[in-house]
Amino acid sequence: MTYKRLVLTGSRPPNSQQVQRLAEREIEVIHEPSIETVPVAFELPPALDWLVLTSPTGVERIKADLPRLQKTKIAVVGTKTAQALERAGRTADFIPSAFTGDVLVAELQHQLLPNQRICFARGNRSRQEPLERLKQLVAADILEVVTYETNIRRIPRERLSDATFIGLQSPSAVEALASLALQTHATYVAIGPVTEQAARAAGLYPLRIAKTFTLDGLIDCILEEELL
Repeated sequence: MTYKRLVLTGSRPPNSQQVQRLAEREIEVIHEPSIETVPVAFELPPALDWLVLTSPTGVERIKADLPRLQKTKIAVVGTKTAQALERAGRTADFIPSAFTGDVLVAELQHQLLPNQRICFARGNRSRQEPLERLKQLVAADILEVVTYETNIRRIPRERLSDATFIGLQSPSAVEALASLALQTHATYVAIGPVTEQAARAAGLYPLRIAKTFTLDGLIDCILEEELL
């Protein structure tokens, strides 16, 4: 049996249910992460009213601090980050309606009070625009702490040459793949609008975008493509 091939570029591999969904449509999954995560030393500011976490990796990095954050509300960008927080023993106080930093800021601003202390704990490659936007919208003390760094990992060309689909799960993935664009005839599938914007700027076509900004949403997009 000849399978089509999906190359996923996120830092975390798909789970068994996701692999099975694709296998049922004769799509093989290859996991080739486009970034490598490196922990860095950090210290969260004291007396925080809100802590914003943008990824499951970010949750892992602050997990040891959770016992002293009982009075701090925690906002997360999406369901995967919320699930990671649940596994660490804490329920998120706020999740935006769409899983992007821009939507989080647009909706979280209404939960904030003047003079509160809000800290974004995130990776060094996270977009700065949402944080700067929040500074403009609320009269609060907006802080940031880098809890981990991400380095671009070059994906071997031979892993892409026979791909049918390439899942772009971050702007970093676009950066890692841009120089190899001419080496594949795959359809690119972006996990969200920020990654889509980066892919268009890099000329990665043909391009589809997930309706729900999660790996499951990316897989849904591929399976819908297969039905066309």
